[in-house]
Amino acid sequence: MIAVSDLIGISDDDVAAYDRDGVVCLRGLFDSHWIERMRAAIERDLASPGPSATNFAEGSTAGKFFGDMFMWKSDPDFRAAALASPAPAVAARLMGSSGADFFYDQLFVKEPGTAHPTPWHQDQPYWPVKGWQITSVWIALDPIDRSNGAVEFIAGSHKWGVNYRPTPFRKGHEIKFTSSDLQQIPDIDADRSRYDIRWWTMAPGDCLVFHAMIVHGAPGNETGGNDTPGARRRGLSLRYTGDDARYDPRPGTFQFPHKPDLAAGARMTCDLFPRVWPRPS
Repeated sequence: MIAVSDLIGISDDDVAAYDRDGVVCLRGLFDSHWIERMRAAIERDLASPGPSATNFAEGSTAGKFFGDMFMWKSDPDFRAAALASPAPAVAARLMGSSGADFFYDQLFVKEPGTAHPTPWHQDQPYWPVKGWQITSVWIALDPIDRSNGAVEFIAGSHKWGVNYRPTPFRKGHEIKFTSSDLQQIPDIDADRSRYDIRWWTMAPGDCLVFHAMIVHGAPGNETGGNDTPGARRRGLSLRYTGDDARYDPRPGTFQFPHKPDLAAGARMTCDLFPRVWPRPS
C-alpha cells in the first residue's frame, strides 16, 4: 500500500509542527490548474450565491465579507477540490489518521475596503462533531499579507483544554449562541503580547492546515494588501474529520442546510460526509 507521505510533500517536521502549534503553512501545494479552477468556481458562487451565502460585514462596516458553505453539493469544481485535490491526503497525514471524511467546504471572500474582521474563535464549538482528528485546509487564492486579511493563529492554543463559546461572525447573529454555557473567549487584542500569534504571507496555491480547536481570527481588508493594493482576499476552507471523530448534534452548534443520516455518536462517514481518503477505488 502506498503511504500518504509518499504522495504529498509533507515532512515529519510539518507533522510535528502541526501537533505542537496546531497550524502549519504549506507552500505551493495547489498548482495553477487547481488555482484557476477554484477561482472560477468562486466567481460563479459570487454571481449566483447559494442558500447559505451571507455578507458577514452587513450591519457593521462598509465593504463586503462574503461567505458561503456546502458549495460542493451543487458545483462540480468545488466538489473536485473537496474530494479529488491534494487536500484529503494532506488532512489525513497531519491528523495522523488512517482515513479522512469530508466534512464541508466554506468560502471566505474579503473585498478591499472591508474593515470587518474575522473574530477570534475556535471552529469545533460551532460544529456537531467531537474528537481530536478534525482539521481545515484553508487555500489562498490571492496574494495575502496582514493588511488584506491574513489569518492569525495563537500557536498551541488547541491544547489549552478549553472550549470557548462560539463568536458570531455577523452583527445580529448573537442570539444563535446565547444558549451556550461555554466561557467567553478572552479579549485577545487587548493584550496581544501575551500570546504567540502566528501569521504568514501567502501566495496563491499555498494553504494553511489547522486544528479545529486552535484559536484564530483575521483583520479586515481595509487597504487591499501592501504588495497588491486593491487585492481581494479569497480563501477556500475544506474541512475533514479522521478516525476518532464522532457525530455530536449537541445544543448550540450549527444547523447545517443538509441533515446527515447519522445517529449521535456515529463515525462521521455518510453520504453527506463522504470518505475521501484513501481514495475510493
